[in-house]
Parts: sequence; structure tokens; C-alpha cells
Amino acid sequence: MEESEVTAYLPKDKKERGDAVLARAGLSASQAINLMYDRLIEDQSAAFPHERTDRPSRADWQRAAAIVDGVSSAHVSRFDVMSRAGIKADRLRACGLI
Repeated sequence: MEESEVTAYLPKDKKERGDAVLARAGLSASQAINLMYDRLIEDQSAAFPHERTDRPSRADWQRAAAIVDGVSSAHVSRFDVMSRAGIKADRLRACGLI
């Protein structure tokens, strides 16, 4: 998946307070922004009511974190995590030789 960068400017105190909330949830700002974009796409709306009763669950935050963590993965192929012997065995299996 191709990545794209988002840049935001906000008051320093707002960032610090928000970062503290994210830290308690075990999230980075990138993960939170990813979750927000998921919500925008799902709702097809940028309306943010002042009082929401349907706050994201811990599972929602964890899904967003998993998506972001997956994007930053350095793995290019399944062979990246295999030993040379494992790759050889996989190729032989694919040819029906073992």
C-alpha cells in the first residue's frame, strides 16, 4: 500500500494535552489520525458533534493501530521472514518435489 503524509498545525498546549490522552490509550498521533480518516470515510461526513454518545471503542483504537503498524512494515514479501532453508523448501513444495 502506498503511503501519504498528513501535516497538521495546532497550538502547542493542545498537542501536548492530546498526546497525553493518546499515550494513555497506547496510540500515536498517526494511529489516531488514521482512525479519524476511517470514521470520515465510513460516515461520509466531516460533522463532529460536540457530544458523541458513540465514542470509538478500545477495539476501534486497536484496529486503527494495527492498520498504521501494518503500513510501516518493512516486509516486502513472505520470503523476508524465512530462512534460506525455508525458502528452498517452499520453492520445492511449490514445484511438487517434496
